[in-house]
Amino acid sequence: MSLLLPIRPNPFRFLLYTEWVMLTCCGSLAVIEALENRCIPVQHVLILALLGLMGLRLPSGHSWIKVLYTAIAMILIFSGTVLGYLHILPTLYLIVVIRSCFLFSSRGRLIVAGLCFLLFLVHQGQYLQTVVQIVPPGQQQRFWMHQLAEMLMFALGLFLVLQLVNILLVEQKTRKQLTVAHEQLQQYALQIEDLAAVQERNRIAREIHDSLGHALTALNVQIQTAIRLWSVNPASAESFLSQAQRLGEMAMKEVRQSVRALREDVPDERPLEDAIASLVEDFRQGTGLSPSTKINLGVIVPLPVVRTVYRIVQEALTNICKYAQATEVKIEIVATNDNINLRVEDNGRGFDLNDKITGFGIQGMQERVAALEGYFHLETQPGCGCRITVELPLRSPDTLD
Repeated sequence: MSLLLPIRPNPFRFLLYTEWVMLTCCGSLAVIEALENRCIPVQHVLILALLGLMGLRLPSGHSWIKVLYTAIAMILIFSGTVLGYLHILPTLYLIVVIRSCFLFSSRGRLIVAGLCFLLFLVHQGQYLQTVVQIVPPGQQQRFWMHQLAEMLMFALGLFLVLQLVNILLVEQKTRKQLTVAHEQLQQYALQIEDLAAVQERNRIAREIHDSLGHALTALNVQIQTAIRLWSVNPASAESFLSQAQRLGEMAMKEVRQSVRALREDVPDERPLEDAIASLVEDFRQGTGLSPSTKINLGVIVPLPVVRTVYRIVQEALTNICKYAQATEVKIEIVATNDNINLRVEDNGRGFDLNDKITGFGIQGMQERVAALEGYFHLETQPGCGCRITVELPLRSPDTLD
């Protein structure tokens, strides 16, 4: 049955309740007139009951099914009015217009509303033929003004019903679109998070391959050489074993740094000063070198900016520890009302910017700064150290909400 006649519930329950209130009012008037005439209005009660039951489900199949459904409702109202039992019955055409908004497009709704208004005028003409003869001559003008006002009110009611239901449908459609968009944004956010995690893992994997892999390979060579020399020249073998021990310590240090990079992050409630101090302390313990720091934050720094600054300092100190062979490191972070400025400088061996850089460290810094629409600049030359300058904009509190 559902395949032959697809149906769906009324999308707005309060409109269904409004229809039932109108039908109940008509039924109450029918009962009052029945008491005066001492007869049971069976036909009108059946018409009102059918109209009420039809509102529980709306057709959602072919267009001819919707047209037939609307035609049946209009015929029921027209039949009940032609019986001449209730003058208020033509106002039930508003119910037909309400339901047509869920069944047809804008053009179909206007056609249904026009037909309902024409039928209402027909009923009004029938009513006037029976009533105008008993209106006193002195009341004719007031009577016709009242009838004109009634027709205008009915036309206005049709217009307001069309606009109201149209607004409700647009709001419902917009809400569904926003729900879909919200779900898509959540999926995109998860994809971006996964992509960022993959990039970070690739970077760390490359660092492990470049540093730890090299150290372990050299360690294996030293041990093999020591084994071959042990029976021939123990003194030479001992020097190779000492070198192997040093390489092993280096490998362990690389492992600890990689694990720390994988697990470490900036807690949301952790101040930037404390986070940078933790990085500086780790650097001091690993290298024995204490960087000089200058941090001046006089404004509230948004969390994305805090994370970016933290990651850039972390990556810069890691590169200095691995490659720079520096004896002096300076870190300066100064915030103003509009931006935050970061500078990390060392007096290490530096490198040539024209050389191809295979690591992901500098590229990762540039991507983080670009994501916040900031400025990144790197100054270095062989034997002249390295300086990283970053400027990140600070958004106003209104735009952060």
